[in-house]
Amino acid sequence: MKLTYRGANYEYDIPTVDMVEGEVAGKYRGQNWNYRYPRHIPNPKKYGGGGTNHTKKRDAQAGDRDAAVARASAAVESYPTVVEVAQVHRANICNILDRRKEAAKAKGDETLLRLLEIESRQMVC
Repeated sequence: MKLTYRGANYEYDIPTVDMVEGEVAGKYRGQNWNYRYPRHIPNPKKYGGGGTNHTKKRDAQAGDRDAAVARASAAVESYPTVVEVAQVHRANICNILDRRKEAAKAKGDETLLRLLEIESRQMVC
């Protein structure tokens, strides 16, 4: 297949995937269907066998969730207050304005410099 990207032409060959019919089959709106798998992916194992102890696995997951909840609640207590966040935000804006003023001075853009000075005074930097 010939394709073009930003003026560069190139050839793209679509890789072929060997498909295998799976065991799952059914009928949907009157049409038969059968799930197909790529050959390199094994068919999914059925539930039940295999010797997996689902109860132990579920208990371990519940313990992991409890630990995650404890970590999250500890993190919530250390969040900054709204006032602290507002102060940091204002300081960041003032720092950005200072950098922009320095860039405007370096370029010699007097109009931008005046606008940035007005904005700096409005922000009380």
